[in-house]
Amino acid sequence: MKKYLLIGIAFLMLFGCAANQPINTPAPEPVKADITITIKQVGTKTQVVASVDGKEKIMKSMEVHNPGLKLSQLSAISNGKLFVKIFSGLSVADVTRMWNDLIYMENETELTDVEMFIDSPGGDAFSGLALADTIEKFKKKGFRFTAHATGIIASAAVPVFAVCDETRATPATIFMVHEAALWKWPGRETASDIRSQAALMNLLQTLYLNKLVANSGEFDAEGIAIDFKYWEVMEAQTSWFSVKKAAEMGILDFVNEMPAADYLEFLQTK
Repeated sequence: MKKYLLIGIAFLMLFGCAANQPINTPAPEPVKADITITIKQVGTKTQVVASVDGKEKIMKSMEVHNPGLKLSQLSAISNGKLFVKIFSGLSVADVTRMWNDLIYMENETELTDVEMFIDSPGGDAFSGLALADTIEKFKKKGFRFTAHATGIIASAAVPVFAVCDETRATPATIFMVHEAALWKWPGRETASDIRSQAALMNLLQTLYLNKLVANSGEFDAEGIAIDFKYWEVMEAQTSWFSVKKAAEMGILDFVNEMPAADYLEFLQTK
């Protein structure tokens, strides 16, 4: 019995040690290949391509989100014209939309007619002047703007309306001009702060009134010259006026479909 046990132990020691001996396997030789990495732009996709021994393989592809211009939500093209709605207080958002839509018209279409529908109490004076400037800039490029007023055209919205090539209003439209106001949080101000603000307000007034003078008639119904002083007085008094007054001052061309001159004659017969 002991004989067989000794034989078994010897067998295990012999083969067990042999199994733990390292096997001398030769290391694999490195793969030799010419690899070229290139980046390709295919439409809106960027592809990273690896060429292995002259054979291309796409290693990675990703979408580059870069959409082209499109009209803003408050504008639409119909029957060969751009229709724009300004139905709220003016802000820099209106300036952004107007710029975007006119650039779209200029770059993506051959259309140049713009119909603007305005019902606005005014708002940011700087945005009103920026909109008026933008309209005048594109008028010089051959665009034609027709303004359609309804409800109220007040404060910063008045020069936006007045600078258009053709101005129209419904009979119940109300206009208003007034002095600009400076809104500030409570706090301390130095004398130089106040002087600087006064200079700003004077500059703003000059730019605002010059827009109105440039787009008014020469004389009102009483034969008074419609100059800077004329508008300055109206502004200081916070003047509300009807389409009749707007027609007399030359900032309104049509009341509905009736020419302003015919509308004034019609009122005299009533």
